[in-house]
Amino acid sequence: MRIRAGVALGVLFLAGPISDLGDESLEPSRHIALGVGVALFIGVYMSVLPPVRWLSRRGHRAVIAALALLPVIAIVLLLAGAPPSFSALFVYVAAATGMLLPPRIAAGLILLAGVGVGILGAVRGDDDGAVAATVLTVGAIGAMMAAFGRVTRVNRELRETREELATLAVAEERLRIARDVHDLLGHSLSVITLKSELAARLLERDPARAAAELEEIQSVSREALAEVREAVKGYRGLALAESISRARSALAAAGIDCELAGAQPVLPADVDAVLAWAVREGTTNVIRHSQASHCEIRVSADAERAALEIEDDGRATAAPSSGGSGLDGLRERAQRLRGTLEAGARPDGGFRLRVTVPLAEP
Repeated sequence: MRIRAGVALGVLFLAGPISDLGDESLEPSRHIALGVGVALFIGVYMSVLPPVRWLSRRGHRAVIAALALLPVIAIVLLLAGAPPSFSALFVYVAAATGMLLPPRIAAGLILLAGVGVGILGAVRGDDDGAVAATVLTVGAIGAMMAAFGRVTRVNRELRETREELATLAVAEERLRIARDVHDLLGHSLSVITLKSELAARLLERDPARAAAELEEIQSVSREALAEVREAVKGYRGLALAESISRARSALAAAGIDCELAGAQPVLPADVDAVLAWAVREGTTNVIRHSQASHCEIRVSADAERAALEIEDDGRATAAPSSGGSGLDGLRERAQRLRGTLEAGARPDGGFRLRVTVPLAEP
């Protein structure tokens, strides 16, 4: 809107040439024809600087065609007997060219317009000073509008980039929430299901232990609710040691023997969190899919990388699937730290999940 207001204000400088046209001794029909030509020039100029909506919808070629029409109208008006002051129309041609076209193309066309105005003035025998002033004005206004046009395009690109980044940030946040909620609830609900089944079996023969299992179900449920709330808020962080402890408890409730190999090293927080998520996802899949009786969790680290392996002796023949989002989410977490995920059936039976994350900077 501000640009259009400035363009409209600039058109007021055509009052001088239009006044000169009124003073010319021409036939009424020619006066009318020249007046219509001026009105057409102004209309096209206002339409392209900046392009109006109906013109923009027709594409860039339509805008360029309208821009090309401006010098044609100006030349026709001068050749039809318009006063020399109408050479000022090329100032507006230069302004529109500088604003709409890339700098190099605009510079060449503005130079051509200036040379053309100078040649036309010399052929018509116009005052040398007036011709020189018009040529310099064409060049100066063209250069100024070319610079302004470049700034406008850069600002538009920056605005579009900001909007795109905002859209990507929203999408990334949605993906993060979906991934965290899936991983958190998948593990917690598996534990709740197993302990509920165990409590039901123990209810008659061992009421005390059944009551203990029910109390633990309440505890897991409260923890799951708190974790989901933290995940939605973006504050959730897992600890590897805590995840291993919970995994051993969940595996024991499922009747799966768990062996922990290797010491638990002190790792950077982001690496520790990725391995913690791997423990959650891996043990959840063991409980859900493997029908295993034994599971081994191995943690290792050296100066270059940290790794976590989870193996079971179940009957897996392919990667476990729960819609694919569990392992896919874990792979995305690892890739953010330049890590890798390997998952598949072992040659001698069972399933192996391995997550490796580099510790050294690339």
